[in-house]
Amino acid sequence: MKYKFEDLVDILKRLRAEDGCPWDRVQDTHSLLPYLVEESSEFIDAALDGDKAHMCEELGDVLLQVVFHSQVCKESGDFNIDDVVQGICEKMIRRHPHVFGDAHADTASDVSRRWEKIKAQEATHRNDADKSVMDKVSKSMPTLARTQDIIRRVAKVGFDWGEPGPVFDKAQEEFNEFRAEMEKVTPENANIDHLEEEFGDIMFSLVNVARHCGFNADVALRRANAKFDKRFREVERLAQGEGKPLKDIGLEGLQKLWKQAKSNLEYESLE
Repeated sequence: MKYKFEDLVDILKRLRAEDGCPWDRVQDTHSLLPYLVEESSEFIDAALDGDKAHMCEELGDVLLQVVFHSQVCKESGDFNIDDVVQGICEKMIRRHPHVFGDAHADTASDVSRRWEKIKAQEATHRNDADKSVMDKVSKSMPTLARTQDIIRRVAKVGFDWGEPGPVFDKAQEEFNEFRAEMEKVTPENANIDHLEEEFGDIMFSLVNVARHCGFNADVALRRANAKFDKRFREVERLAQGEGKPLKDIGLEGLQKLWKQAKSNLEYESLE
């Protein structure tokens, strides 16, 4: 049987009915939030792995959460899935006058500038133009993603260097300040509070470096995590082949295995 979007809406309605699923019936928008985050993260993992089959599956899980939340809100008289679809369609048409209207945009930069101008006009109509730029930054976002959003939003109002040089210099400055705090550490004073503060500044500045270089810091860190994961698994495999527990190999031995693992994996990628 070939299902359509309307069938998914009907399935959620049936699950939430009095004779539906006991688990689905007791959920609300708050209890469902962790699942929305989880499913979104699983789609990101699949996309980064280039796993098209899992991408399709995980997008289905994300869509389920959208419909689930909409059904809950429909039952409380707030809005329904049709309102969600109507709202996003109106927004996309309104913000793409170069496609659905008479405006012109030749480049992606032209589109971005027009998009922000239209958003500003919408804010004025909602009487919230006098609110802070920070009001739009979600407090529930993962920390790294929130940092990226903060930097992106303030850059749009001009709080940004126009070229990458000063951004790199600022990152170096933060490293130097962290090193200065490290030199103050003594057996009597771990200096944790200042170290933590300066380390946070380093991370914040590096996110800005990533933005100026044109890539996403969160994606970059995910790739680094995935690379480390793969290499360490190879280290474990090599150690097992030698019949040695990792804890008995020692740092020097582990570093040798790490270099070998790196070489093995790089060789595999060339085959």
